[in-house]
Amino acid sequence: MPSSVGSVSDLIDAVNRRQQGDQDILWFRGQRDDRWDVEPSIRRGYTPLDERNFTNRFRSRAAIRYSPAPAYDAHAAWLGLMQHYGLPTRILDWTRSPLVAAYFAVEHRLADMVDSSPGADAVIWVLRPHAMNRIHPDTDVTPSIDAVMCKELLAPAFTDNAAEPNTVMAVMAAETDLRMFVQQGCFTIHSDPTALNRLNRNAEFIEKLTVPAADIAGLAHEVSVCGFREGDIFPDLGHLAQELRHAYPPHGAAATP
Repeated sequence: MPSSVGSVSDLIDAVNRRQQGDQDILWFRGQRDDRWDVEPSIRRGYTPLDERNFTNRFRSRAAIRYSPAPAYDAHAAWLGLMQHYGLPTRILDWTRSPLVAAYFAVEHRLADMVDSSPGADAVIWVLRPHAMNRIHPDTDVTPSIDAVMCKELLAPAFTDNAAEPNTVMAVMAAETDLRMFVQQGCFTIHSDPTALNRLNRNAEFIEKLTVPAADIAGLAHEVSVCGFREGDIFPDLGHLAQELRHAYPPHGAAATP
């Protein structure tokens, strides 16, 4: 099957070819560089001690800044909050929508559609969450991140008294905020430090759809035409303002960037 997509129609065709019926669940993740591994931010140079430092300092200082804060031992809620605000965590974002994934693959070109100097190819990763969970960690379900069976994968992020299971699990997000709902979000939890695309038997559950560098600007335009824009993907006032600034630059003769 083709493993390269250069347009929205290519993407839809690629997903249709890979989806075996309505009950076949696929998740997607867009990355701007197809050379990057599929791994959460905490696995990019940070140590277990760094991770626990982040989680415990954030947890101790967040309550006055965010109300109501999660309960102290609500690890899933805390990691979701940390991920939302950009702190490196062991969870990795996925989406049930291939078009949302396409947005994240090409968002760096949405503010400038002129493809004057193509860089790296982008990529849309396709994950079969149930197939992955049957191998890692050997379960037939994709539970909510709040489920009891996820606790042992999350606890080592907060304490060195919890043993690391050294596996990964695909989990559903608990839709507690509008952004998660809009982005059709889901997660993989990474207790194993190995990148997802390098795990044992990875060809059975993950595949890459490359977006050639020369096609990124065109795909970005189509994604925008389809209504996938910054102010809608991130439904807050800051991103709305930034989208409008990019879409409507100043027209005055003396205007500066």
